[in-house]
Amino acid sequence: MIRFYQLFISTQDMPVCNFTPSCSQFGVDSLRNFGIIKGILLTSDRLQRCNGFSAPYYQIDYRTGKYIDPVQRYLYLLGKK
Repeated sequence: MIRFYQLFISTQDMPVCNFTPSCSQFGVDSLRNFGIIKGILLTSDRLQRCNGFSAPYYQIDYRTGKYIDPVQRYLYLLGKK
């Protein structure tokens, strides 16, 4: 479902995600690394944080101007190496 969105829907829109990697790529990576339940929860959490009020909590990638929030950060927090 996410892959369908990436291929056919998001290509029609402007790239407006505030994060790097994009929220859809974060969803794919979190499902791959954590499984269906934790992956959906992490993706839902990310989508709720994808707004302008998140700025004070993240480092900025000055090359792209987007907030840095990789899935690897959550691998450590959830005890997965």
